[in-house]
Amino acid sequence: MKRILVWTAFSAVLLACGLDVGPLTTPQIVLTPVLDTVYLGDQLVKRQVTFLDAHGNVQNPGPVTWSTKDTSIITVDAATGKITGRAPGNAVLLADAQGAEGFAVIVVSPLLNVTMLIDTLLAQPGDTFTIPVDVRHEAPGTPTVWFSADANAAFTVDSATGLVTANAAGGPFRVVAHAALSPDTVSDGGTVEVLQLTDTTGGGGYYTIFGTVQRARRVTVRGSIYARPGGAPTFRLMFQTISGPTTEEELDILLGTPPADARVIAVDSISVSEAPGGTVDPFCQPPRNWSAWFTLINSARLVALSRSGGNITISQVTTVPHGLVMSGHFYLPEQRTDRYDDPTGVLPIHGSFVAPVINDPTPCR
Repeated sequence: MKRILVWTAFSAVLLACGLDVGPLTTPQIVLTPVLDTVYLGDQLVKRQVTFLDAHGNVQNPGPVTWSTKDTSIITVDAATGKITGRAPGNAVLLADAQGAEGFAVIVVSPLLNVTMLIDTLLAQPGDTFTIPVDVRHEAPGTPTVWFSADANAAFTVDSATGLVTANAAGGPFRVVAHAALSPDTVSDGGTVEVLQLTDTTGGGGYYTIFGTVQRARRVTVRGSIYARPGGAPTFRLMFQTISGPTTEEELDILLGTPPADARVIAVDSISVSEAPGGTVDPFCQPPRNWSAWFTLINSARLVALSRSGGNITISQVTTVPHGLVMSGHFYLPEQRTDRYDDPTGVLPIHGSFVAPVINDPTPCR
């Protein structure tokens, strides 16, 4: 997956510059937008500059000096901040004013680009799923998009639509999205793996995140059905990255009613006041269907909460010894809580899963 691979070496710099988890004690420069795209050869004018003094008050930044160390990717006019894309890749744009420095990330794209938004698809036999792709181009016209896969017995893919049909356990096998717009042809590859669980062990989940935090991660996944106060059942799907005794990253999807069959379920927003740590535990008493994500970076905790517009598609619910197996996929627009009113703080999360589901007899309190 090109965008994730390109970002892997850069994500540490991005997170170190962009967490904003501590109190403001020194002047800061904030650039908006913090993440932007320019095509090869295009010119991008400077972005909005906000200067915050040591008390967090907005002040006039005065003269701003623009620069970048990534001159093989972009060139920058020091006085105006105008950017020219020189080569595909990522670059850091720096702004200096009043003794403070701010940054933005510039992604230089080729004139035609295709990206699989989930580059690892997990499914049960019988599942269907259309591969989500993002196609961007500068040249006039409409790109032709098609799909291909290595020969295998686990799944088929419709070359025109990208519809994957899972047939039998197996994989991972490679699948590729192609785009063509004369004279350019580009592609982006991923894998499909079909799992068939025989009890409530195993399974897997996978998700990708774009935006100011970048992820492409395979994780453990587990579903549970438990009783909230009053006895009504609640459903929680939990994706975890664990290192020793520490949960380093977690994505939770909470549904007020456990899904019993295939369906598409809307995932709504949850506010900071309703989130875990508030006066009411939303895991025990979910105000509506919601989701949340967090990660630990150098002991700092970065949290994002679901905005409206998300959904989870349940492809199958099958019965196995000791519980159920559930498969499906989801799209969740999560908003960073440290940038709760900033549009650049939205983290689009796409994922797929084959999850064991247990009935938890312990009431939630």
